[in-house]
Amino acid sequence: MKTPVLILSLIVCAGLNAQKGSLNLSKWHVNDEIKASDYQSIKKAKLYFFISNDYDNIYIDLKVEDPGIQNRILKEGLTIWINMDGKSAKKMGIRFPIGSKNQAGRIPNSNFSTPLSLANTIELIGFTNEEVRHFPSENSDNFRGKVKYDNEGTLYYKMLMPIAKLPIRNSKKGDGAMPFTLGIEYGFLPSTGKPGNRVSPTAPLESQPGGSRGGASGGGRSRGGGRTGRGGDVPASAAGTTSTPYQPVITPILQWIKDIKLATSK
Repeated sequence: MKTPVLILSLIVCAGLNAQKGSLNLSKWHVNDEIKASDYQSIKKAKLYFFISNDYDNIYIDLKVEDPGIQNRILKEGLTIWINMDGKSAKKMGIRFPIGSKNQAGRIPNSNFSTPLSLANTIELIGFTNEEVRHFPSENSDNFRGKVKYDNEGTLYYKMLMPIAKLPIRNSKKGDGAMPFTLGIEYGFLPSTGKPGNRVSPTAPLESQPGGSRGGASGGGRSRGGGRTGRGGDVPASAAGTTSTPYQPVITPILQWIKDIKLATSK
């Protein structure tokens, strides 16, 4: 009888260790300097992430080396989704940058504006207690975002999220905040209401580092009979030949990072 009991105990212990090891542990934020070895890869999204925190803020740092992904983030926007119940649901998020293609009143082909220079606005989604939903990305007492290139052409992204503005739930055991989920989504263009500019409402498959399912890749096929030209416009020669007014579907990339545990001290 002792042998089966011993085996069962070993199985239970192994399960507990596996659950503990599956946590994505945040590091204590000391300064904004991040070592290359600190970043974790999200292969499906072709970017790297690092999460840190102190007593007041959570810091999301991203490193993007792929020029195509850099372009999508700056032109089509990026959203950090937050979920405190462990689900992969897009109910509360911070959109930054909102994307140069989504800027109200933007000037096409302007010689004075670039996608990077237009990355200066934050949009809050689902924050019912916040009266202001759009504000500049440089703040001292609110959500704060920044994107920049280094000398080697790598794009660095930083988002500061005040803990006081997040629905963080403390553990009943008294060991800090309960684990939560973050989603990183980029490449979404809202519908403009004009023919040929709509996007698919279907969300991509989600994934997370360490055993999650992969998301869909960007791009898509034209639903019409003709091939689209550069910039997504239907050539005049193809006008009237398509059976639908839609452009090729723009598929956003969404990756979930689950079971994030905040650091409690240095």
